[in-house]
Amino acid sequence: MAHNFSHGERSRKGKLTRAKTILLTVVALAALAGLGLVTYRATASAQPLVCQICGRDVHKQVEFVVNTTKGELTACCPSCAMHYILSHPHEIRGARATDYSSGRLIDAHSAYYDEGGDVQYCTAHQPAVERGPADDMQERVYDRCLPVLVAFTSRAEAEAYQRQHGGRVLTYQEAIQSLRER
Repeated sequence: MAHNFSHGERSRKGKLTRAKTILLTVVALAALAGLGLVTYRATASAQPLVCQICGRDVHKQVEFVVNTTKGELTACCPSCAMHYILSHPHEIRGARATDYSSGRLIDAHSAYYDEGGDVQYCTAHQPAVERGPADDMQERVYDRCLPVLVAFTSRAEAEAYQRQHGGRVLTYQEAIQSLRER
């Protein structure tokens, strides 16, 4: 039994086929755009953060965030951030340090810091001395990320780190004062 479609039925079926094709194309393009966005976000978050003060890579275990009148600054370490705080006191609205033990941002003013331990997170690949014209002559180089400061929520955690890595345990105010005196 042969079907005899009228011209109107064929036209309607043709329009439905075109509409399905257009719909499938739009869905496919939307899926590709979504995949592109997910890929972009994954690669962007995988790239290392750069310190907005000195330009070094930010190491998550010592990251420090400074809230200023101009916005938020992410610093590579507490020492770099505190040097900034000392030189821009009227811009500062708050600060958060990364608790080394948990990786969480905590209020910088209530944290305890190990100063001068043997692990240099920001400066590990940059020597503190440079060779002068004669090979035996060395010149001390200023580095805003020294002395190393590592933040902790509690004094006990800071003291445990100190026993393993050296340095001395300070409050926020003591750390700021120590940097001011350098």
